[in-house]
Amino acid sequence: MSGVGTRIKRARDSLGMTQVVLAKSVGISQQAIMELESGRAKGTKHTAKFARALGQDAAWIEMGEGRMREPGKAARAAQKASDAPRVPIPPDDFERIAVFDIRASGKGGTLVHDAAPVAYAMFELGWLRAQTPSHISKLALLQIAGDSMEPTLSNGDRALIDMAQANLRREGVYVIGIEDTLMVKRVTMHPKSKRVTLRSDNPRYETYADLDPDRLHVAGRVIWIGRTLG
Repeated sequence: MSGVGTRIKRARDSLGMTQVVLAKSVGISQQAIMELESGRAKGTKHTAKFARALGQDAAWIEMGEGRMREPGKAARAAQKASDAPRVPIPPDDFERIAVFDIRASGKGGTLVHDAAPVAYAMFELGWLRAQTPSHISKLALLQIAGDSMEPTLSNGDRALIDMAQANLRREGVYVIGIEDTLMVKRVTMHPKSKRVTLRSDNPRYETYADLDPDRLHVAGRVIWIGRTLG
């Protein structure tokens, strides 16, 4: 069975809910539920609706992140969601963004070459559109390794990269590919010479100055940072 279908079935069974009742709550057919739970359907565009109907977190339904709520809490969450007046959430209300490990994503100096995603993260589509006009296909999350960009970026942080933003004339934090290595650096361009400087926010690391931008591969610009507070 698919991961999504397995979690939907687990949550449904824990509530003693039939496929018919769940299908009615989500607004799809019982056959669609059967296809998901059997694994014949590999995913769904109705994650948010399933999460509300089952009293579960959407990230757990979609990607297995976190834990399944125990039946009592799930039932109360589902009841609260059903009682609240709301506009139905359309299927495209959320988008999945692939997460790549910076240590495995540098082949050819590109962000997403042959490397497989290590995870996926869900983002509300309206929020994404407020951050950038770029298409979803141009966005990726990069899992940071090392401390060269501390305190801005720490080991284990996730940086949202806009691969459509590759013009180094705009100062910012960029993912730069040099040969088969990806690095995250703060980039500035000299207004007259048009040569670039790559700096680490951590002063213990070397600064690369007077570089020819044509010899650098710009994988994208960092537009958002996510981290877990210890």
